[in-house]
Amino acid sequence: MAGFQQTSFAFGPSPSPQDDRPDAQAPAPQAPAPQATTVLVRKSTRPARRAAERAVQLDLNDLLADADPVAARRRAAARLGQHLERQLPGPLHLGITENRSTMISVKRDPGPAYRVRLHHLFLEADATIIQALARYIADNDAAASELLGDHIDANTDRIVRVRRADALHTAGEVYDLGELYASLNARYFGGRIDARIGWGRRGGKRKRRSSIKMGSYIVEERLIRIHPTLDRPFVPRYFIEWIVFHEMLHQVHDIPTVDGRRQFHTPEFLAEERKFEHYAVARRWERDNLGRILNF
Repeated sequence: MAGFQQTSFAFGPSPSPQDDRPDAQAPAPQAPAPQATTVLVRKSTRPARRAAERAVQLDLNDLLADADPVAARRRAAARLGQHLERQLPGPLHLGITENRSTMISVKRDPGPAYRVRLHHLFLEADATIIQALARYIADNDAAASELLGDHIDANTDRIVRVRRADALHTAGEVYDLGELYASLNARYFGGRIDARIGWGRRGGKRKRRSSIKMGSYIVEERLIRIHPTLDRPFVPRYFIEWIVFHEMLHQVHDIPTVDGRRQFHTPEFLAEERKFEHYAVARRWERDNLGRILNF
């Protein structure tokens, strides 16, 4: 299957069937009311597409390595839509997209009703991001928009997934993730972890963030990404090792569904994370230096 398909879900009450009694009168047609539209886009400093990227045809099956990846994606979208609609004053029609620039698009119909298109990176959003989505969808809330922008920045690796040998860079300016990964795999996992690892994308204007995702593990691709803000001389080796160790643990532990949401950090996961040799000192260093990490 080349390319992607949009998945759409309608939430809220269904329209009443037309009355077919002989004396029933159809309502007079009305002119459609104007729609209010807002979009949240991802700023890009890259050209539209490089020739190598044009040659890459991504398949939906690469995103969700499941026995039935389309069904898995539909279930995730349905859960997200249900959580969102509980926080909205009107019905929701949700579409999931693979758009590379527009991450969120909202049309507010009279009623109110909401027609929303979201990039698939929101399918695994936590409660805080879902609440921000609801505020942005309902009221175009500025604070929510900023929070969503930070979430998009922290998940840029999910926006464009190019499967090329040179797409991942393990050697940074200070640390080599390949060497760190191999050492951790031997010390803690007996070489059992089978994942790819690389630094996230660099570049762009330096700014102060309110939050940051220092590491990510894409289950379907067995891919670990580490934020390049950690590739700096003031960041100790044991701290990066802790972040990489945390992401490697995701390949060891199951991800159960609890109350309709995937639980990535189970009690068993958190208990094993504490077995990292420098766990306590790494947590303390994070608390003391978070401000410096956020400034990237």
